[in-house]
Amino acid sequence: MNETPDQGPLRTPPGRLFRKYLYSIVALAFAALAINTGFDVWFSYREQKQLLAATQREQAASAAIQIGQFVGQIENQIRWLARLPPELSTNEDERLNAIRLLRLSPAIAEIAELDSRGLEQLRVSRRVADKVGSKTDLSASPAFRGANESRAYYGPVYFFADTEPFMTLATRGVGRNPNVIVAEVNLRFIWDLVAGIRVGNTGKAYVVDRMGVLIAHPDLWRALQRSDLSGHPDVRSALDGVGPPSGGLVKEDLTGQRVLSTYATVPSLGWLVFVELPLSEAYAPIYASIGRSTFLLVVLLIGAVLVSLFLSRRMTGPIQLLTQGARRIGSGDLGLRLAIKTGDELEALGDQFNRMAAQLRYSYATLERKVVERTSELEKARDHALAEHDAAERARSVAVAANETKSRFLAVVSHELRTPLNGVMGVLQLLDDGSLGDAQRRHLATAAASGETLIALVDAVLEYARLEASTEMLETRDFRLHQLIEAAADLMRPQAVDKGLTFDLACDATVNTAAHGDPVRLNRILLNLIGNAIKFTPSGGIAVNAAAEQHDDHILLRITVRDTGIGIAPDMHERIFEDFVQADDSVARRFGGTGLGLAIARRLSRLMRGELTVESTPGAGSTFALEVPLGLAASGIAQGALPPPSRQLRVLLVDDDPVNCEVGEAILNRLGHRATIARNGASAVALARDQSFDVVLMDLHMPDMDGVEAASRIGKLGLPRMPRIIAVTADVSRSARERLAAAGIAKVVSKPILINALREAIEDTPDAPATAQLAAGALIDRHFLDDQKELLGPTQIAKLHHLLQETSDKLIADIAKAAANGDRKHLARLAHQLGSAAGALGLVRLFERSRELEETAPALSASECQSAAQDLAALQKASMSALSDLLGPAEQLPIS
Repeated sequence: MNETPDQGPLRTPPGRLFRKYLYSIVALAFAALAINTGFDVWFSYREQKQLLAATQREQAASAAIQIGQFVGQIENQIRWLARLPPELSTNEDERLNAIRLLRLSPAIAEIAELDSRGLEQLRVSRRVADKVGSKTDLSASPAFRGANESRAYYGPVYFFADTEPFMTLATRGVGRNPNVIVAEVNLRFIWDLVAGIRVGNTGKAYVVDRMGVLIAHPDLWRALQRSDLSGHPDVRSALDGVGPPSGGLVKEDLTGQRVLSTYATVPSLGWLVFVELPLSEAYAPIYASIGRSTFLLVVLLIGAVLVSLFLSRRMTGPIQLLTQGARRIGSGDLGLRLAIKTGDELEALGDQFNRMAAQLRYSYATLERKVVERTSELEKARDHALAEHDAAERARSVAVAANETKSRFLAVVSHELRTPLNGVMGVLQLLDDGSLGDAQRRHLATAAASGETLIALVDAVLEYARLEASTEMLETRDFRLHQLIEAAADLMRPQAVDKGLTFDLACDATVNTAAHGDPVRLNRILLNLIGNAIKFTPSGGIAVNAAAEQHDDHILLRITVRDTGIGIAPDMHERIFEDFVQADDSVARRFGGTGLGLAIARRLSRLMRGELTVESTPGAGSTFALEVPLGLAASGIAQGALPPPSRQLRVLLVDDDPVNCEVGEAILNRLGHRATIARNGASAVALARDQSFDVVLMDLHMPDMDGVEAASRIGKLGLPRMPRIIAVTADVSRSARERLAAAGIAKVVSKPILINALREAIEDTPDAPATAQLAAGALIDRHFLDDQKELLGPTQIAKLHHLLQETSDKLIADIAKAAANGDRKHLARLAHQLGSAAGALGLVRLFERSRELEETAPALSASECQSAAQDLAALQKASMSALSDLLGPAEQLPIS
């Protein structure tokens, strides 16, 4: 047995563990005591401050009540003087009553009685001789007007001879022609009241009138100076009706000393009574409490240090013994026994250490035998694992080969089955020459439906084989999201209607955008989900909702398909996406199918880095949610050089934002056009009047004149050649488009401006000859039609072409009748049906014109309806002719 070489004695630095425990315990004790003391001091501080503030508020409120009572008592006394109507008393009687009142109330310095017209009838004063019947006209005085308006008037405070404060108080009498009693009141009582208020030892109180002027103060000189305190923040807040803070307000008083202040309002007068106490006196009890708490904290901390010393020494001693014992065992001395007698967990740790040493002695004695046995076991386990690995590899190779064979078989068989099936379907379609009886026609329809079902099953198996063999590749390109979704819905809607189901499609405005992805695979998923919803819904309806979330580098498409069908049990929510699995056997018997549709849909979703999920309750319907990330449609900037325009256009760019002007001008220059900038609507109208422009890019939201008004004014200029006006805005709602159409703006470019969208908007030529407009490339979405041909096959496309020809011819005839009869509501409904039918095979111009007629039909006149119907008929004829040219004779059914 090899011995470990002695590496020398390992010493623990003396005292390190002791200091660690000592510092830790002291720090913990200090933190606990400091936190407790801090909370105690904080709450004591808050309580003391609120108690002081409450006491001051009570003193201020008491002084305000006394002042209010003093003024109210004088008001009641002069009301007593006016208790009798003027027609029932003489001037002499009133004079005697006034003299009695002056003797009764020393605060009243002068009393005057005015009749209802404001003429002075009596004046009794302590300062000047009495006047009786002077008839002086005082109707314009504030006291007379104020008393008549509110029965009581409180005038501003003024100082007589700059020594004593006075206030005018007036009340209105009773009767048909009430008189007005005006009294001049001496306010020295308020001075005495303020001087008598005791706030602590050095605090004080003072009174401010409703104008913010100091009218009473313990220091009479400051009151006589009539100090204006309205500029002080606390006085301004009080005059504005803001109540005092609950804990008082700390500020500087008139002498610059920091005080704790509060105030109360005198009722009816609007005066303010302020009570202030110096902070040094207010916080003295708090500082004393903090001192006592600090002293107690120091005493407790000293005690904690002593206790920590004791505990640290008691803990570190046994630990040092354990350290020495471990060092000796490490050197090979396994006969060591430690003697630790502390009566606690440390003693138990020492006993466990001794048992460990004994176990080590036993383990070393039998170590070599155990090593040999363990090595033998490991060799056997290694040989067994190698054998299992070889078997697993062979099984995996067999499984891979079997899977490849199965996939090739499915692909070959499915592909080979299509040839005879297509022949069978062609013969079945040719048999219906119009001479068959009803029973034969029913048999033929049954055979055709069975053949179509069989073709769908073969297609599903073939697509499943491609997916399983990982040969399915995405074919990405740019396409319009809303067109793809609406086309899939329009294709499946007749099946739902034939079954008596409702079919609702709701596309968010965000879906009206261009995206980059695989439209064919996405269309397959949509058709599969909608077809399943129709298939498993006996009654009720189908609802399809679509929304797109814009990101910096991609578009996240979310589509939900809801139905009111049979539903799916919770334990089958994931299993239905497996191969050849349906909810249960009864579903397969009732509805048919292979159980591959949802498996293919999920595999295609994941192939596009998306996900397909389901939420369902048996008997309550199902909701399938598809979430797929799509790329952004390639723009001219992203792809490098843009194709030059057919001709250079003069463009007037109208925008009040300089950044938008600079960006717009750069884009127009990049597109090869000449740009002229206008920073507001008025400048745009002036430039359009003086210069010739091909296009006007009009911002809608500008400060002086918005874009709609500017467009209207340009339209009224009577220019020889009117420029095309294109709105640039982020609002593309239907109401906004209607408002723009009323101003002569038919096209909108949304913000932020994309270079390809701007190029398509300004280079569109609506004034071109009709023959050029009706070209096949402009009438039909070739990419969409190619996708439909690849998805449905030539036979189904031919049937759809024939059906569209018949349906559109009938709808055009009905539209002409509705326009002739002036039935606008029926005209709009027929236009909607024609647009839906046209969208199924990508007749984009017919689709757009039908939707436009649907929206504008209620507002058209009779002649406009007939003209629109004629235009729509010409467009339908040209579109069907272009479609026939694109499909060719091989994809058209003979019309019997």
